[in-house]
Amino acid sequence: MDEQNQAGRLFEYDGTISQLYRIFLPNLLLTIITFGIYRFWAITRNRRYIWSRLSFQGERFAYTGSGGELFIGYLLALLIVAATTLATLGGATLLAHATHKTWILVLGIGLFYIVLLIMAGGAHFSAQRYRLSRTQWHGLHGGMQGSALAYGAWFLLYLIYNLCTLWQLSPWMTLRLAERRINASSFGNARFDFQGTAGKLYAAFLATFVAVIGLIGAILFCDIKLGLFVHLDEFGHYPTQGLNDFWRVMFSFYLPLVIGGLLAGCFYVALVTRHIAGRTTLAGSMRFASTLSGWRLLKLILGNLLIAIGTLGLGYPVILHRSLRVMADTLMVSGTIDPDTLQQNTDAAPRTGEGMLNLLDHGGAF
Repeated sequence: MDEQNQAGRLFEYDGTISQLYRIFLPNLLLTIITFGIYRFWAITRNRRYIWSRLSFQGERFAYTGSGGELFIGYLLALLIVAATTLATLGGATLLAHATHKTWILVLGIGLFYIVLLIMAGGAHFSAQRYRLSRTQWHGLHGGMQGSALAYGAWFLLYLIYNLCTLWQLSPWMTLRLAERRINASSFGNARFDFQGTAGKLYAAFLATFVAVIGLIGAILFCDIKLGLFVHLDEFGHYPTQGLNDFWRVMFSFYLPLVIGGLLAGCFYVALVTRHIAGRTTLAGSMRFASTLSGWRLLKLILGNLLIAIGTLGLGYPVILHRSLRVMADTLMVSGTIDPDTLQQNTDAAPRTGEGMLNLLDHGGAF
């Protein structure tokens, strides 16, 4: 690898909105016709196009995954979650009924949520491993070492620490998890390395945290003043208009909170992105960077929200195109890499897709 003094773009993206729509519309129709089953093949078609429109050093990437792998992974995840539910909740219920000890049921419920959190945390690790293993550049593919379950256990431990400090360890948790994912990753036989410093993020995090608390207070104050909250009757039940009240609370409290929280966190998220990218290297000499600013992320999110609402979701290709343009424009790299000096990755590749992430999280369109 040769170090360069000037950082250049890591990716070149030359996709078009019209091509994304040619993929999106058939995907949408087939997903509806198949009652959602086709979505795994839809994700694959999206990825194949996106990967093919991203290039580095003049060489395009390729995605080699399949919809069948994603579908089988999803079915396996369903079986694992079902078995976990049966073993913990079902077993605890039977045992509690047989022994007349309520604490056994409580213990079973607690164990169920612990295992579920570990699987949810590990799902992000296994999804990254799958995507790296199915990404090719110059005939080389990526990979990851380590265990998704071990990563999930660390996720749970960090989450407990974070809860005990009322979320004040969030920057530390974010960087420690990023370290575990990035340092386990490689492309070809070149390994990634990341060492983060949470102290550089705390001021921005605290400002964001205070802003979100203030936002919650402002929304509560306005809703109470306007009488938009649900009032239970003297028996603690919802009144006859409870369903209407439910939707009123959803739109008057939760929706403004989610949107406001996203907007308030733009500058912090941009700082975290710059910090992680700026402290990541490949093979010790190729250095990454990001020029993403809070204002650019804010404009991206606001624009995407308006497009999504104004088109009732049919503007998704436009949202995807805008997001990819921002990613390609802001992710930078110093140095070049000679693919002829690299060897093929030998990390064990998963046989199925990121089923657990698709089951317990959004899974992602790309």
